[in-house]
Amino acid sequence: MKHKILYLFVAVAMLSACGDDLENQNFTISEEKPVATWLSENGYTSWTSLLEYTGLFSTINLDAGNYTVFVPDNDAVSEYLAENQYSSIQDIDKDYAKLLVKYHTIAGKQYSQVDFANDVLPDTTANGDRLTVTFDDMGEYYVNSTARISHFDIEATNGTIFIIDEMLVPITEYLYDNLSANDDWSLFRELLAVTEVDSLIMKPKFGRATNYSLFVVSDSVYAANGINDITALADSLEAGHDRAAWKELSNPMYRYAAYHLVSTVYSTADLATESVKTVETKSEASFLEFQEINGVAYVNYDKNTQTGAEIIEGNITCKNGVIHVVSTPLYIKAPSKAPSITWDLCDYDVLARNIDNYRLTSLSATNYHGLLGLKEQYGEEFCYNWESVVGGSVYYEVAASTDTLRKAFRYNDALNIDLGQYGWVEMETPTIMADNTLYYIGIAHFNSYANEPGNYITVYVDGEKVGEMPTCGNSVTESSVVTPSVNTSKPADNKHVVGSVVFETTGKHIIRIEDNNGADLELDYILFTPKN
Repeated sequence: MKHKILYLFVAVAMLSACGDDLENQNFTISEEKPVATWLSENGYTSWTSLLEYTGLFSTINLDAGNYTVFVPDNDAVSEYLAENQYSSIQDIDKDYAKLLVKYHTIAGKQYSQVDFANDVLPDTTANGDRLTVTFDDMGEYYVNSTARISHFDIEATNGTIFIIDEMLVPITEYLYDNLSANDDWSLFRELLAVTEVDSLIMKPKFGRATNYSLFVVSDSVYAANGINDITALADSLEAGHDRAAWKELSNPMYRYAAYHLVSTVYSTADLATESVKTVETKSEASFLEFQEINGVAYVNYDKNTQTGAEIIEGNITCKNGVIHVVSTPLYIKAPSKAPSITWDLCDYDVLARNIDNYRLTSLSATNYHGLLGLKEQYGEEFCYNWESVVGGSVYYEVAASTDTLRKAFRYNDALNIDLGQYGWVEMETPTIMADNTLYYIGIAHFNSYANEPGNYITVYVDGEKVGEMPTCGNSVTESSVVTPSVNTSKPADNKHVVGSVVFETTGKHIIRIEDNNGADLELDYILFTPKN
């Protein structure tokens, strides 16, 4: 069994820590200037003072750093202090001051202006939050729709600096908080409350929150469709008037509420695609379809009637996801065709709640989190089951920002199995739509052994063998193995396809992956592609 050691390099570790033990040390980077020194020497004294007050000045200066920093100018900091009745930076609670610095800093990624796509940034800040960068018709760029970027792409030796004209305020509101604060979302909020779907989007009582995309219907939209209260909505769904029944997973009221919730953060750019993008919702066996038509992002667009729900306001960022507001009520409809399903093997709420580094993009060292403790804690309800013939472990793996191979993981993470020869792991698939439909099964994988030809795995679905396939070794030329796509015109010719299976009815299935060589293996995602 391979023993995994976590090497925490200083830069991100210091950003995550309460203090900066390196504050009084000297760092020789090069004749050029690292971020904090550049700011200090170029007149950004207020932000420099904040870095020194929080003990993060030297951290931001580390050569090991790889930062994008949005820096408020002196006027912006002064205005922030005045608005919050602080006489100086030292009046800010130190823990909150550190939060401010981290909220303005993306560790592990250097952006430039050309990377901004009028959308949510894909990488999170040093404290795990998301920022948006948008631009208007005048060519002005804004962070979180409020702070204008006045200077772009200032290159320091260890990062890129953007100067902004307003302090960014860290997002502390969860999806539920944001929903509660808008008076025009009262009926939708009541819908989530009576079905108890709202419990999914509240601040968790313990652990980390799961991230979601929430599609909200406003009161005015409901009213325009003749729905003015919760009873009228239930009638439109033929859900009955038994409020206790509305909480049942099979009830039309619950299914309708959960249909507006997707357990992945999707920005409008993710959803506005030329081809149809099909996404599973929290409503059992129900899917939303997204497509961009003539520059407009639609949900459930009907090409025959040329109608659908428009995303009229998108990318409202919250602590645990994003809100998109739609133009019409979203009633459950069948997808236009059986969709391809990309199943990320680490996309489980239990992992998001319990693992601090879940899907972080800013780690300076690849992190391995053993899952045996969670398996023992949750028992049969845990997302994975496994068996090792000669000893071994299953890990949740999240890649370092500097790991050029593993950074190709779909969400920066993978399921790492080390179970010995003929050990196996199994888990339940998402809902797969089918009516005697043949699906090709492709596996994105990565074998970390550089001097071996790779593993050999066997895949089973519901106890029936689907096929066998070799995995590939750790080399730059083979790094694309973690991002395979199935050639839908000739799927059987794709080397990442393990086989095919006919699913008779819509539902979930159990997949087992057996390691025939007994070596370390990282599993990224499984792609189910229906035969055209």
